Amino acid sequence: MCAAIYEALQNLILFPAAGRLQKVERVRKLVTSKYAYLIYYTLDEAADEIVVLNVKHPARERDHEDA
Repeated sequence: MCAAIYEALQNLILFPAAGRLQKVERVRKLVTSKYAYLIYYTLDEAADEIVVLNVKHPARERDHEDA
């Protein structure tokens, strides 16, 4: 499970805009290929960083409604 999340995060380094934009401004969601974990993140272009906001199991209740 951790390996799937780590792999998805490594892919974000190469393709930072890969996640789907959400209703909350500038927030993106990436779904891991294995176990379907949800990674919510934003891009800080000024600092050239990816800021991970949350990693959730898909069965957990979500704080926000997805796009």
